[in-house]
Amino acid sequence: MLIPEDIYRLVKQAMPIPCVDLIVIDKLGRALLVKRANYPALGEWWFPGGRVHFLETRHGAVKRKLAEECNLDAVAITELGSFDLIFPVTELEPAIHGITTLFLVRVAHTTNLKLDDQSNAADWRPPQAWLDDKLHPFVATALTNIPAKAL
Repeated sequence: MLIPEDIYRLVKQAMPIPCVDLIVIDKLGRALLVKRANYPALGEWWFPGGRVHFLETRHGAVKRKLAEECNLDAVAITELGSFDLIFPVTELEPAIHGITTLFLVRVAHTTNLKLDDQSNAADWRPPQAWLDDKLHPFVATALTNIPAKAL
């Protein structure tokens, strides 16, 4: 359900937003990050994901966001935990508080990757190789703590 922007702005100022973030791993053990085209984290490398819709399970949101944002299908989904993400006030955006559940998502095929308008770039790299870039602490910590058996 699309919430009109003026209403959504009020919701974001009144309460945390439930979200999912996806550590997408391919069969070579590479992690997918996308460069965000909007707030929060505009211009940063981030995980595919987004808010959970009303009456949608988090697991359902994972499948939807993976398909919508990346045109990919999951072969395995594992919940890794829930975290508070608080983005401070900027010149262009008020503070945003998200409660995100982080999922490890395995995909078998990557050739059909196609981004929606939430991102303007994507790349697959081994998780440790991503740490050479300047990443938000949440993203860097999540990549550092991927269970070894998942790679």
